[in-house]
Amino acid sequence: MNKIDELIKEKCPNGVEYKTLEQLEDSGVITLGRGKVISKKDIQDNPGEYPIYSSSAVGSGLLGTYGDYMFEDVRLSWSIDGGGKFFYRDAPKYSVTNVCGWLTVNKPEIMDIKYLYFALTNEWSKKVFDYVHKAHPSVIRKEYTIPVPPLEIQQEIVRMLNSFTELEAELAKRKQ
Repeated sequence: MNKIDELIKEKCPNGVEYKTLEQLEDSGVITLGRGKVISKKDIQDNPGEYPIYSSSAVGSGLLGTYGDYMFEDVRLSWSIDGGGKFFYRDAPKYSVTNVCGWLTVNKPEIMDIKYLYFALTNEWSKKVFDYVHKAHPSVIRKEYTIPVPPLEIQQEIVRMLNSFTELEAELAKRKQ
């Protein structure tokens, strides 16, 4: 049993509803999409300070910087071509390329985006995407089913997992 499952079992002993990304999108809670084509020429012709994220199974997926941006809100992104690893994007202004999917929460009174990140990352660890089975938004909307506890529980889980992540980072730092 993983940490999210343990916390949900502890905080919601009577169980929770599970929903697919498709159900969440169809009900307007989230929106899924794809980035846009940003070529090396575009980057050269429009230099700037805003990060561009692209396909990555490791690291942050940072491709470079650009003089324009697509988003100025918190979103999740992932590599469509192989990998499918989720990233929590909280930069104030940034872009994602066409080989990335993106997800935004439209109803924060129902879904905490950081909770969604942790829940999807947990599910991602059980899946295999490659260059044939791609993590396109139309695919993952049916592929992922996540627990949806009440918002207060989501926020408590985020607080606990953030603390756990910070402790792990501190321990890793001490080992160096």
